[in-house]
Amino acid sequence: MANLLKTCKGFTLVEALLSVAILGLIAAGISAPYISGLRSLEIQADRMLLDSHLRGQMEKLIGLPFNRIIPGTESVTVRGNDYTIEWSVTPVDLNGDSNPEPSARKITVSVFGRSLTTIVVDHEGKVGKI
Repeated sequence: MANLLKTCKGFTLVEALLSVAILGLIAAGISAPYISGLRSLEIQADRMLLDSHLRGQMEKLIGLPFNRIIPGTESVTVRGNDYTIEWSVTPVDLNGDSNPEPSARKITVSVFGRSLTTIVVDHEGKVGKI
């Protein structure tokens, strides 16, 4: 009977546990780049949504009458995160004489390090974009 146990081919418990541990390490090494890629995709999706909010706010401002375009802020929520969109309105010199034009303003809309800028001009009470 003792000879029968010694001649049986198979794996010991230690060998089986060692092979499972090695497979686990290999799986962890392979999955790390996939997890990193998924995080990058989530960040890119957030940036695209923030860019959409930036463009939307800029369009709202351009749609206002010229005399109602003033600086301000607005809070937005993107995928559970709160952000504050800020916009500034400054006079701009179009002809280079160092005097800002009363009928021209520069609008800058920004959020989380990203920004859009445009110059608007008053055309008889209507806003035109340069």
